[in-house]
Amino acid sequence: MNKHYQDLIHHFPDLTIKKNYSLAPLTTLKIGGPADIFVQTTSQPEFIKLLKFLSEVNFFPERSDREQSEPEGSEHRKKRFTSAKPIIILGNGSNVLISDSGIRGIVIKNTSNSIKILSKQKISTNFSKTDTQRQENEPDKYLDFTKIDYDESDSPQIKVQISSGTPLPYAINYLLNKGITGLQWFAYIPGTIGGAIVHNAHGGSYHISDYLINVKVFNINTGKTTIYPKSLLPWQYETSYFLNHPEMVILSANFSLFLGDVNRATQSRNAWIVQKSKVQPVNSAGSVFANPQLSICQRIWGEQKSTGWIIDHELNLKGYKIGGAQISPLHANFIVNTGKATSKDYLSLIKHIQDQVKSKFGFELKPEIKLLGNF
Repeated sequence: MNKHYQDLIHHFPDLTIKKNYSLAPLTTLKIGGPADIFVQTTSQPEFIKLLKFLSEVNFFPERSDREQSEPEGSEHRKKRFTSAKPIIILGNGSNVLISDSGIRGIVIKNTSNSIKILSKQKISTNFSKTDTQRQENEPDKYLDFTKIDYDESDSPQIKVQISSGTPLPYAINYLLNKGITGLQWFAYIPGTIGGAIVHNAHGGSYHISDYLINVKVFNINTGKTTIYPKSLLPWQYETSYFLNHPEMVILSANFSLFLGDVNRATQSRNAWIVQKSKVQPVNSAGSVFANPQLSICQRIWGEQKSTGWIIDHELNLKGYKIGGAQISPLHANFIVNTGKATSKDYLSLIKHIQDQVKSKFGFELKPEIKLLGNF
């Protein structure tokens, strides 16, 4: 990695480039070891230029004698060189757990922040919602989205392009100030646009994919940039195609948003923030587990149940600790860092919950948290 570090310093003298850089401060959990090499980009042109450079780098020089003999353009050689590039994109550091040993390879923090209103004219797309599997079984105690939710799909639509490094809260506020609504449901999510798309973030009864037109992607393996229409990609609750294809780096996305009722959208955003701030701790990575499928819940309880309700009422684990990691006393689907938690503590607590659910009810809870590094 030292050679890669020197090459990066040489080719990108204006970028922030560090060796053995601590990643914990860059996450909402404040957990995790260092990155071998850390690079921060502040604009999309910088980000793209860096990705193109890294897509051509041989990260495995010890294999070069055999592989250099292969034809330059051969698919076999290309696969050998690029199928396992140790490159990780870090957005705002939410929804991730970084291992205590850190990340071997290069971590890029993408802070490109660009929003372009592409069309002031009305556009027409078929707005449809993805099933959120969302159920708050104690709305008076936790979240009651039904008091906030409303349908604005009959409002005039407008096309907006947002770069992947743009913080989601910034995008929401910026667009509302421009009279553009639609993203207010994702208030209090501390991620970036790129991270929200990768995890298909949901807010209330909406997913970020509901508003997408297309996604612009750079493929680390091929070095090519492609625009994927939303309709060609699979979208599910808390899941996207990109979650299982880390070589596909999101550069930007076009959204179909609304010229809706800004006052009502702002009130909804504010109300959602007030509700969520009471039960969702900031020293967490976000919701730990996805809600179980309705078919599973119907078989056991006769209705949809939230993971938080299951952990709280069926397992009685709210407040349970392993090391410095604790199931939040505010909401049982959040695990917090009480001050000195390690990723080992956090993961042990995740597995303890999963084991309890599996033993008692016979199904697997699916984590929403992405693990980065060696566990």
